[in-house]
Amino acid sequence: MTVALCPPITYGIGHIGAEPLTSGPRYVRTGGMSRWHRPRAGIRWPDGRTVYTVWCGQTVGGLRAAQPMRTADVVPDSLPVCGTCDGRAVGAGQDEQAPGRPPLVFGPRSLTPPRHCPGSRTDLYALLPGGTAGLCLACRDTHPVRAMGGPYASRVGIVQHPPGPGLFEPCPFHRWRHPRRADTGIACVCGLPLTTPQ
Repeated sequence: MTVALCPPITYGIGHIGAEPLTSGPRYVRTGGMSRWHRPRAGIRWPDGRTVYTVWCGQTVGGLRAAQPMRTADVVPDSLPVCGTCDGRAVGAGQDEQAPGRPPLVFGPRSLTPPRHCPGSRTDLYALLPGGTAGLCLACRDTHPVRAMGGPYASRVGIVQHPPGPGLFEPCPFHRWRHPRRADTGIACVCGLPLTTPQ
């Protein structure tokens, strides 16, 4: 049985050319790990390699042929399961709560839209006539433009604001975390173009 995976938002595995996975095995580990882990996200490289990040923060898979990745839907041996991985996976709703177990809750912050627009306090704006307001390129909303940063790191940016209705669709690797200015509007730091909803 496969489980649903979250978008792979960590820095280490988000690259152009890799395919984000939406489902994967329930348990993963390498031959050198002392316990089974629960996958949080995964990618498949163009050469066929699969890499998973697990809920406790480690990465399983990749180039190390000496420690091949093992996957399972049910733990097949006497090794324990990582408590951090299991608790977070169940608490986030990736798997069912065990009967008789107290309810677990875990809310990954990166899966929900941000409280403040990612274009806030940045140069991701188009200056409007008059020079005191700008169109935020991240959420397509209009807000004042101000000087900020103090005398040693001064810059001009659009003020901090909640995301507007035109907030860009999240990058499959970095979600809303790292937009930057691009020739066609905005793009993610990994190079993928970011589009606003129609």
